[in-house]
Amino acid sequence: MLKRIFQTFKHSIFPSKCLECGQFFHPHQDKSTGKILFDSMYHDPIETIFYQVMTPYLCPSCARKFTPIVAPFCTTCGRPFESQSGDGENHQCGNCIQNKPVCHRIRAAGTYNGALKSIIHALKYKNKPHLARPLGRLLFSSFMKYYDINTIDTIIPVPLHISRLKKRGFNQAVMLIRQWPDLFAGIHSDRFAQLDFKNLRRNRKTISQTGLGKEKRKQNVKGAFAVHDASKISGKQVLIIDDVFTTGSTCHECAKTLIKSGAKTVSVLTLARAD
Repeated sequence: MLKRIFQTFKHSIFPSKCLECGQFFHPHQDKSTGKILFDSMYHDPIETIFYQVMTPYLCPSCARKFTPIVAPFCTTCGRPFESQSGDGENHQCGNCIQNKPVCHRIRAAGTYNGALKSIIHALKYKNKPHLARPLGRLLFSSFMKYYDINTIDTIIPVPLHISRLKKRGFNQAVMLIRQWPDLFAGIHSDRFAQLDFKNLRRNRKTISQTGLGKEKRKQNVKGAFAVHDASKISGKQVLIIDDVFTTGSTCHECAKTLIKSGAKTVSVLTLARAD
């Protein structure tokens, strides 16, 4: 009670600044602000959950500037088709039919634009690691939407090279899933995939993928990853976690490395998709 009174007083004197438009606003004060009821993860649309978790950081208008990935999209690579109506039938795209995909399944919560892009940028480049918590909840709800708990054995965040980790101070992919054990417990799941933060390593420094074309991205990360202990990967159904899926070069290189080490399948889940 006292905490809510203090928060109300704080926001009345010091309004929040929207991370998308930069305008000051007074966050809506509600018992459920910034929280997700666990049973709603099964039923609520992703855009509703985005609004719920982002109301402390975005003004009401910008909190609605979120574009979810909706049907129809490719059942394998997750690429949305041009006619995204929300009620189309998902099916495999021509590229996945012609070429055997490295990744078993790729999914993303939303499109890399608007408020989602601004929030991810604030997390990574404006030293706001606290945003990993609401974004992690959004990502978890996407996991519940697109994946069967019983088909994932190990969850692995895309690793950063030690030099970049020291510069940024944290790996955003790791931060996104740190609270997942508690979220699994909250839905009373009797099964929880193992979080593996150390087995997949980036064994050489690469330049930033930003601004690079598709082919240069592939070359930049080629051979950049290694598995420390293959016995922990062998026969496992692995899920790779990252913040943004652009051309897929990084995730595909991680997947190749994991499959060479004996992984049964490798899937991908990201907050946003940029292609």
